[in-house]
Amino acid sequence: MTKPASILYSINHPGLHDKITAHVDRGCQYAIHRPKVFFRADDIGVPSRRFQELIECFQKHKLPLCLATVPAWLNEIRLKELRRLTVANSSQWCWHQHGRVHRNFEKFGKKQEFGPARFKRDIHASLSTGRERLENLLDKDFHPFFTPPWNRCSSDTLQALADLRFKAVSRSKGALPKTLPNLPDYQVNVDLHTRKEVSPHLALENLLAEFEQGLGSGLCGIMIHHQRMNKSALEVLDLILGIIKCNQNLIPVHFDQLP
Repeated sequence: MTKPASILYSINHPGLHDKITAHVDRGCQYAIHRPKVFFRADDIGVPSRRFQELIECFQKHKLPLCLATVPAWLNEIRLKELRRLTVANSSQWCWHQHGRVHRNFEKFGKKQEFGPARFKRDIHASLSTGRERLENLLDKDFHPFFTPPWNRCSSDTLQALADLRFKAVSRSKGALPKTLPNLPDYQVNVDLHTRKEVSPHLALENLLAEFEQGLGSGLCGIMIHHQRMNKSALEVLDLILGIIKCNQNLIPVHFDQLP
């Protein structure tokens, strides 16, 4: 299940620590209140060396992480290994639902598991089945939040999430359709690993701008795909976590700590 790393991580970037720190500080200055920041790791459910490296990095810095878990990928055997890596401080992790099977159902347009191609009743049943599976496997460690695969979902999905009493959805910055009043959208606005730039320098420039703008908005969501992490990407993540951990102007949170 490994995938290519972004071109961002194909070269070394001199002075990266200072560059990230400067943009983080500037973003904090733009924010009206102390910015909150969360990390969301997608496509969770299968143990791997890269997942272990991700968890160890967060354990090192003692920062919270939202684990978007695909119900169909998780079983008791896999969970046993995942818990071996994460159980040291279970309150550090926010295990929540990431689709159900993580499969595209759209014949045209962008990929979506919960898009307009599916009937409302099928969406509701799929969400309910996925949630029940995670609740049975994770027990009290399951948190009723939902991250749609590819950060996209239909208005019928948003209504079904509200009907099923999910606390919030998490999509990309500016996602449409707009969510419901009783279903907050904890949007990610920094993308560490699924970048599409063709130049590593442009990728870095855009990443730094995302940090600044995300923190300036007051809530900065940082999206992680551990399957796309090479050695360089892991080193940059370690650097970012260290910068955030040491910045007294930031409030690291996971979903359950948001309004």
